[in-house]
Amino acid sequence: MMPPYNELSFYLQFTINITLLTGFALFLRRGKQARKLLFIFLLGELISELSDLIFRLMKYNTVNIYLYPLSQSFCLLMMTEIYHTYFLKIPPSVRWMVYLFTGMSFFISVTGSEIASSVTFYSNIITDVIICSFAAVYFLYLFKNPGVDKNLLTVNIFIFLFFSIESIISTTFNFLIHEHLQWVAPVWLFRGVMLWFFYLAFINLGWNTGRMKV
Repeated sequence: MMPPYNELSFYLQFTINITLLTGFALFLRRGKQARKLLFIFLLGELISELSDLIFRLMKYNTVNIYLYPLSQSFCLLMMTEIYHTYFLKIPPSVRWMVYLFTGMSFFISVTGSEIASSVTFYSNIITDVIICSFAAVYFLYLFKNPGVDKNLLTVNIFIFLFFSIESIISTTFNFLIHEHLQWVAPVWLFRGVMLWFFYLAFINLGWNTGRMKV
């Protein structure tokens, strides 16, 4: 008999945190060879996931009102800088538009206003689309420039897969809750598994920083 959703979800969340802690330890072992941007991203995600797990165990669910927008904003900023540094050069005007959008959406999301929930909903979709766009542009770049580092290609694939799925879930979540509630748990678990693979790809990238052709 399959364990209930809450139990499976907890095991998956625990596994993700153990994976991030292991990755963090591997980064520390790399010492000076570890790239700071990847280190900061992994550390930020570890703090976010660990905080979410701790608050879940303490049953402080209201903290997610602030934790989730903060995590989303951090992820978008870091993904923008990571793509600009390791994958392709993003024009300054595009980067500043991303910074402005991130700041405005985060501010509105945590103000507690009546429009905050709808802004958070749409900003999540826009965030996913922005990151997927970076990944798609990099795929196009590969057609013109073969022989790219395999570690970067692997990370790009998982980035595109995860944020594509994330955007679909964000768009259809209200529909699932009201029309197909029985699908919500499997979909959310699938998202968690993809998030786990997403982190594994970044840990692998950080571990192989000395061999990267960037």
